[in-house]
Amino acid sequence: MGHEEELSPEQVDLKVSPLMGSLKRTWNDFCATSSIHGLRYTRDEDTNRIVHFVWLLISLVMFICAVVMARTFYIDFRSNPTRMNVESDSTPVNTLYFPPVTICPDVLFNMQKSEAFLQTLQLPQGTNQSVILRKLHIFYGFMLDDEKYSEQDTSLMESVLSLNNLTLQQLVEHLRWNCDEILYRCRFNGQIRDCLELFQLSKTFFGHCCSFNLRQTGLNFTAERAVGGLKYGLSVILRYKDDSYDPVQSYSFGVKLLIQESDAFPSAHSSSKFIAFNSEVFAAIRPQETFCSPAVKALSIEDRNCVFRNEFKMRYFKNYVYPNCELNCRVTNMVKFCNCHTYFFDFNRTTDRICTFKDIPCLVDNFANIITRKRSTQCYCPLTCEHLDYDVQISDFPLKLNMPVADQFYSGINKNDGILHVFINSFGYRRLRHDLLSNMVTLVSNLGSAFSLFVGMSMLSVVEIIYYFSVILRKNYVLECEARKKMLQKGPKFAWPKANDSHSKHQKSVFIIHKS
Repeated sequence: MGHEEELSPEQVDLKVSPLMGSLKRTWNDFCATSSIHGLRYTRDEDTNRIVHFVWLLISLVMFICAVVMARTFYIDFRSNPTRMNVESDSTPVNTLYFPPVTICPDVLFNMQKSEAFLQTLQLPQGTNQSVILRKLHIFYGFMLDDEKYSEQDTSLMESVLSLNNLTLQQLVEHLRWNCDEILYRCRFNGQIRDCLELFQLSKTFFGHCCSFNLRQTGLNFTAERAVGGLKYGLSVILRYKDDSYDPVQSYSFGVKLLIQESDAFPSAHSSSKFIAFNSEVFAAIRPQETFCSPAVKALSIEDRNCVFRNEFKMRYFKNYVYPNCELNCRVTNMVKFCNCHTYFFDFNRTTDRICTFKDIPCLVDNFANIITRKRSTQCYCPLTCEHLDYDVQISDFPLKLNMPVADQFYSGINKNDGILHVFINSFGYRRLRHDLLSNMVTLVSNLGSAFSLFVGMSMLSVVEIIYYFSVILRKNYVLECEARKKMLQKGPKFAWPKANDSHSKHQKSVFIIHKS
């Protein structure tokens, strides 16, 4: 590559500006020496203008293809920068807590207790205990919209509260089940234990239930570790301690089993199974854990498309998991449309009013808005980056009373009992690692491959472009200006005719041009 130190007049085009002339000369020099494929043929002196145009068009098309592919790589990098990898399929289960188990009676209240408590209350004039007992199904209005309740029914139940100076929560406390009224015998990790040592009364979307190993405000988290196998699981004999219980009238003959993360509020988002009485049920659990690599943790929330539990605050729940966020949205909508929230969402985190019977019509009428069926009432709930999922498989068999068993756990069982075994079905579980799909090095490599494939460019080519259109362009501009200046200084030479020429008065002056 050679660059003249001085331009001859033949090399200077006075029809264009010095800048345009220097740009043209720099472009010709760059095309003649560049490592970018095809450019040298756009200025080849041995071919005509048609060939130059064709090669220029080809080079332009190839460059556009390279830009499109590079843009595709960049969009993929920004939109989906992470991936899931299987870290291990045999991680020991004893590194986990035993999955939280929640048992909910399929009937909201203990009817025997309810009858006894109602006998102590002052009832509205013209009604009696049987009428109030039949009206207790109105509590389902706090949860569902299956039935519309008349103003007469809600006013009747509201008058029971006012006559006895009771709050709704106080009434529920006297009617609800206790854990010892549901759980007859418990065994965990191969040892028979007092059920009240394992289970605690918890609040759920289905009212008050009994939970094991659940982390909830007001509960003592037992932090029991998991061990694989049926022998080391949780076994429970279920028996309603309620002489007034009528399975036909209540349309139920069993309990609900809910299994979810330890921080999650038991609800319809849990893995829910029905456990029938007069049967023995085996619930085999297969855990799967998702965790993040340090590289993913260093990403912004927008890049990883998920949050950690301390990165997203909620008004009604302390611990962030995705189901809690959905329920937090539900409670928010309750307060928005009815100016209150239901009693089982009360954790003393706010001063919002607790709904009473008079609010049930509002809750039922706005049920679609409350549970976010409409887009306008939905909330932003990002996924959690690290979480545990439980796959629950149920097997059930008719309960055999006369089968000889040496296990003391089965002693004294009755016909209408239900026996539940919850266990982890293996000694290892799967861990999924949330990792980077590509990093900046991979992105640069992909961009380089795109430009190298279509136009033969590399990082050195970029440096070359910068060099030519900065240093060489400046040099050519200086040469162009100097050449033009010299041409103007020399200018054309001419001579006047001699003074004693007799014809001088009648002749025009003659210019004599000298070549410089």
